[in-house]
Amino acid sequence: MRHWVRTPYRPLDSYSYTMVKGSKAHFIAYMNGTIRRSDMHRSRVGYWKDNVSHIASLDGSIDGRKLSDAFKKYVRGLGYIYRQYAGLDRIDYISERDGSLHIILSGTGDSELNLEFDIGHTMAWPSHASAERFDVSLDGNGSCITSNISKTCISVYSDDDVRIHSTGENLHLIIGDLHGAEIVISDGTYEVSDDMESTLKYHESVKDMAVLETPDFRFNKLFLWAKHDMLEFYSETTRGNGWFAGFPVYSWFFGRDGLWMALAANMVGLSGLTHEHLRMLLRYADDGRIPHEIGLADDGDQGYTIGETRFNTMYMSIDSSPLWLLANASLENWDQRRFDDDHLRKVFNFITSCDIDGDGLIENDFGRGLIGWPETWANIRNGKTVDVNAIWLEDLRIYGPRFGNNGYGKIRDRYMSLFFGDADPVDFVGSEPHAISSAMQFVPGLFMKDEAIRRRMEDLSRGIMTPWGIRSMSVYDPMYDGGYHTGTVWPLMTGWFVIAAYGNGLADLAFEQLKSFVDLAFSADDPGRINETYDAMRPLPTGQFAQGWSSSMFVLSILQGMLSMNPVSFDPSAFAGKHHLPDAWRNVKLHRIPWRGKFYNLTFIRDGFSLKDVAAESAEE
Repeated sequence: MRHWVRTPYRPLDSYSYTMVKGSKAHFIAYMNGTIRRSDMHRSRVGYWKDNVSHIASLDGSIDGRKLSDAFKKYVRGLGYIYRQYAGLDRIDYISERDGSLHIILSGTGDSELNLEFDIGHTMAWPSHASAERFDVSLDGNGSCITSNISKTCISVYSDDDVRIHSTGENLHLIIGDLHGAEIVISDGTYEVSDDMESTLKYHESVKDMAVLETPDFRFNKLFLWAKHDMLEFYSETTRGNGWFAGFPVYSWFFGRDGLWMALAANMVGLSGLTHEHLRMLLRYADDGRIPHEIGLADDGDQGYTIGETRFNTMYMSIDSSPLWLLANASLENWDQRRFDDDHLRKVFNFITSCDIDGDGLIENDFGRGLIGWPETWANIRNGKTVDVNAIWLEDLRIYGPRFGNNGYGKIRDRYMSLFFGDADPVDFVGSEPHAISSAMQFVPGLFMKDEAIRRRMEDLSRGIMTPWGIRSMSVYDPMYDGGYHTGTVWPLMTGWFVIAAYGNGLADLAFEQLKSFVDLAFSADDPGRINETYDAMRPLPTGQFAQGWSSSMFVLSILQGMLSMNPVSFDPSAFAGKHHLPDAWRNVKLHRIPWRGKFYNLTFIRDGFSLKDVAAESAEE
């Protein structure tokens, strides 16, 4: 349950990405423990703390044999990676206390290890700043390299023969007759202490909270690791605290990414991380307009071009604001934390200001950067959209009475008439309705049960379902080309489909797609990871090798989809079950589900369920 193991069989098998990460830093290397330099601004491989690259590349040899050739075995645990080489054992982890990178080495006592480090000192996107010169200082078994960007210190704790040579940004480390050593890489703030125990305790905090028990071991294991992904992706930076979207690119804050993650995080004991992400987004909000993207540097051009139009990506979305309100409603339900109503009202009022014609539905406006998810064709998607308005309607149902807007019923009827009034999959309504057969059609089913939604899902399923997930667009749509927004398989959208299908009477289709999460994770190059995207025609990973909402959507698909636990309205005292167990499963158990300071154990069987307060249950025993 707590480990993923991989043994490479072919020469290039060991060059997939892997990552150890804490809240303050991360280290992305190849499976064999080396890493080559990237562009060092958008692609954040190597060792990064906050917005600075400290180690850009790492290579080496053991007894003259390249590490990549000597590499034999890879094991990923909660918070660390173990690697076995011929003549060498290695453990990497990121200290949760200060973000330092620790590389623990163990040898046979008669081997020589050579390591070569390339110091980075570049700033993360949107900055393009890089170090102009490096100053080197050597002190015993350590070296500090300083530039106009940052300071990187590499210290070796060992009784063996240690030699260090450093010229500019390159450092060469030799350890002779290696018995044991610990290499610590930091920004100069590290103090010797026992970091590993506290670090592992931090990462293992997810293992005893919201534990899934099904008849399928693979589901149980992935559920644990998906929870860990949500903990692991949480990041504390000088710009704020919240969830990074993915790795190694887009390793900074996004509105919609973290907000979809929040719905699952609240349900598994990570609501504190949700609160931090919401607070960070609110801090950068523009009069209620929640940011789309927050880079990690103050300089540089945070711009993006669609067609001939240039946008500041910080506010390039319309859906971040309604998703923020939705995540906040979930937070209030599970944790009872509340933001001031003045903040909520400001976000609510911004959303209502996007209703141009006064009919209660909001309009995308490409010229103002008010666009939804499919960015590559956002320039034609002006007007009311099927996905964004589905989220807005749920917000209106929840917050409308609080803020004096009681029009939910009429506006919902208008929405259903516009988008589900006939068989055409209407995607947006501008001057006239435009039909596009895309995964956006599944978003309404997350919040609404309706026969028209069920029929729409059935109609689209043939061209949009694959054994490895849901395409972003149906192969039968004229716009389909298998591209990023026009056909690629997204686990995010697989989650949308699963939850909507369970909620609208399509349990068999839902479970068929739910299994794809497990199949992808267990066949991943870095076992247990779920990529951002996959090829439209073959189960080949594309995009980021690790993506937050891909993992969180598996959790949400189980809890909200299969088990009907709503992230906004779940209440143990009123929970009615209505779960959907697959035919081969006799029962499903959830242990220690947190809700408002208490823990509950739930057992689901074919025709019923039980729910018990853990404290009361223990007292009875």
